[in-house]
Parts: sequence; C-alpha cells; structure tokens
Amino acid sequence: MANNKSEYDMIGIDYVELTENSWRLPIENYTLHKCMLQSLLDEHELLTGKRVLDLACGHGLYTRELKALNCDYILGVDISSEMIKLANDIEYQEPKGIEYQVADAKQLKPPETLFDLVTAFYLLCYARTRDELLEMAGSIHTQLGENKKFIGFTTNIMNYDEKFDKKKYGISRQVNISLEERPIPDGTKVFINLYNKDEKKICTFTNYHFSAVTYEQVFKESGFKTFQWIPFQCDPRASNKELYDQFLQCPNGIGIIATK
Repeated sequence: MANNKSEYDMIGIDYVELTENSWRLPIENYTLHKCMLQSLLDEHELLTGKRVLDLACGHGLYTRELKALNCDYILGVDISSEMIKLANDIEYQEPKGIEYQVADAKQLKPPETLFDLVTAFYLLCYARTRDELLEMAGSIHTQLGENKKFIGFTTNIMNYDEKFDKKKYGISRQVNISLEERPIPDGTKVFINLYNKDEKKICTFTNYHFSAVTYEQVFKESGFKTFQWIPFQCDPRASNKELYDQFLQCPNGIGIIATK
C-alpha cells in the first residue's frame, strides 16, 4: 500500500476535483443510497444508533454523507496523511463530529466496540496481490459485528472495454494488455485517469484487477456469509439522464455488499 499512499499524498487537492464531476451524484451516489444502504436504514431512512467505519475515506466525501444519516459515531480512515489533512480541514470549518485517522486498512486492530457498518469506497482495487486482497477483507471482517454488513465500491472488474471517450465524465481507465486475452490475469494494473471540467487530465493512479471469482472466494475465506455485486444505476429522475447512457455501458465502478 506504500505506493498507493505516495500517489494520493502527491495528487491531494487535484483528486478532490473529481468529486465535483457530474456523474457521481446521479450514478454513484444514487447507487449507494437507493441500491445499497436502503436495507440498513430505519423507518426514518437514517442510521441512528449505528457505529460506522469508513475505510479509504479520502477527504471524507462519503464519510460526511454517512454522518448526515445521523449515525452515532463514524471514523474515517485513510493511508494518505494528505487526504486526512484535507478531511480534517473540512471538519474544522464545518464540524460534524467526525473522527479521522491515518492508518493502513490492512493493519487495523480489532476495535473495543465492533462496528454496525463498514464501508470502503475504492479500497479493494488497491490490493496488488490476492494475499493483500485477503488481508483487506479479513481486516474488514474483524471490525464488524456479527450479521453486520460491509458495503463498498471497487473498480468495475466486469468490463474494461471503453470504446468511447469518457473524458467528459471526468474519468477513464485502461489496461496495458489485450482485452481479447481472457480471462484478464489477477493483479493486472488498471490505470485510472482523472480529468477536470475542461477535459484536461489532472492525474493518473493505479488500481489492480481481480476477477469476480477471486473477490467472492476471498470474502468467503475471510468469514463473510454472503457476497453480492451491485451494478451502477442512474437516478431515473436525473434531468440529463441520457447523458449517462453511454457511461453506464462501461461504468468505472461496481458495488459490493457482504454480510459477516
């Protein structure tokens, strides 16, 4: 994870610019709130009384969204000190009662009180080997209470065949192997390019591919009882829904729900 840490320490504020790109609200945010979180919410559609751990929290984008659902306690963890600094700066300016910590998600100690929900939005895609992926899943398992859930996003392992220019969406992906060679080998590097609103590339970082079978096996080996893939969906009420039809042919991410 050292390379991952240094990548994010260097890109810092540039990465935050991606959060302003338009696809995240009607697609990623909609998928999270309407397709993944719903079964965990109370009758008021809140997380009242819940303890939440947000791994790979970055500058706290989703940490703040989860806190807004009225969870009792939330801890955001990221390996990048620069990202945690940005998160703490936002917390200082607009206090919400969120705690942040610089730590490697693979090396977390078991908590004194287990969490009701663990989230990780784009953590698992940084595992370089199957062993690292297993470490991450195992660490998540140790943080959760019995019958509690993990939800997260990872890079969309189902499809890398981007036959159209995705710069207008602020993100593109590429692998340096022939997509005709299937299956794609586990551990294959996936290069993520981020673009600003002017479609100028602002940074590139590296993810790693693992097959759906590998993900499912690793979570089972870690002790999880269930594992489910959640494809990205677009908010049917989005005013410019047609803009995202092409994006959804090859979305950059996919959701995961797993139960301890």
